[in-house]
Amino acid sequence: MGTPTIPLSPDVRAAYKALYAKNEAALEATNDFDLTKALNASQLDIGNLLQADDAYRIQADDAQFQAVLTQLNTTNEGLKALQKKISGITGGISTIGAVAGAINDVLKLVPGI
Repeated sequence: MGTPTIPLSPDVRAAYKALYAKNEAALEATNDFDLTKALNASQLDIGNLLQADDAYRIQADDAQFQAVLTQLNTTNEGLKALQKKISGITGGISTIGAVAGAINDVLKLVPGI
């Protein structure tokens, strides 16, 4: 297992931003309470990851590196759980499929997952 690149590379950062936008669209499209709860948690994790990456880019010190790495691992573990939840939902909602596709894009780009 490799170690993720920190700060996030432009393509990884763009993938997280795209996932954030797709999560937002899915939140607006679903009435499922459990899925809404999971999507909200994912949104928070992704936002926190992008903020931690921004802070690292500004300060570039070891403590910030560890903060980004910790948030990256937390976010990706949450994404894996959300991916499983979405995989378990039937009905083929295209918006949820877009979120699942964006999760796949992010998880493929980040080594060590």
